Amino acid sequence: MNLKDTLSELRRLGSDGTRQIYLRHGASEPLFGVKFGDLAGLKKRIGVDHELASLLWKTGNSDAQTLALMVIDPNQLKSKEIDDWMRGLDYDLLVGMLAGVVAKTRFAITKWTKWSRAKSESSLVAAYSLVAHWLKQSPDDVPDTVIEEALKRIADGIHDSPNRARHAMNNALIAIGVFSERHRGSAIRVAEQVGKVTVDHGQTGCKTPDAVKYIAKSVAHYRKRGRC
Repeated sequence: MNLKDTLSELRRLGSDGTRQIYLRHGASEPLFGVKFGDLAGLKKRIGVDHELASLLWKTGNSDAQTLALMVIDPNQLKSKEIDDWMRGLDYDLLVGMLAGVVAKTRFAITKWTKWSRAKSESSLVAAYSLVAHWLKQSPDDVPDTVIEEALKRIADGIHDSPNRARHAMNNALIAIGVFSERHRGSAIRVAEQVGKVTVDHGQTGCKTPDAVKYIAKSVAHYRKRGRC
C-alpha cells in the first residue's frame, strides 16, 4: 500500500465516536478515529514498511502516526529520526509506542539517559515507558545500571514528577517487579516506600494501579504460564 491508499483507508475506517475517545486521551488533530482492531488489520496487510512509516509520520495525523509505529522497522530507525519524532510529541499513546520501538533498537540506553534527565513531561513518559517495554520484550538485555537508576529516580522523585510521568514511572516500577526477577525485591520495596501514586487521568476511565498488588498478581499469573 502506498501513502495515498493508506490514508484513504484510514479515512474510510475512521468514526467520530472513536475520534472523540482519542481526543479525550490526549490525541491531537488531525485524526480520523480508527479503532485499534482496524489498525491491526492494516498492519497485517502492510507488514513491515519503513519508508511508508516515515511518510505516514510526516502527515501529522494521529491515526497515521499510530500505524507508522506499527509497521516501522526498528533496525532502520536512526537516532536523529527518533529525536525528530519525539520533538513536540505530547500524546502518551504515541510516546509509549515510540518508546516500545526504541526498546528494540541499539539506541535504547542512549535514549533512556537523555529522556530520563529531561524536564519535559513527554520525555519522562518516554523514558519510563522505554524501561517498561524493554523489560517486557527482552528482560535479560536491560542493563542493571538502567534498572537501578530507574528504581532510585522513582523512589526519590515519583511524587514530585509531572502528572503523566508519575503514571509511566509507576508502570516501569511494575515492569521491573514483574519481569526482572533479580530486582523484584527492590521493586517491591520501592513500591511500598512510595505508596499510593495519584494521577489525574482527566475525562477517561484510566487508572494508576497499586504497584505492590499488581506485581504480585502479575507474577502469579506468569508463573502459572511458566514465564516467571
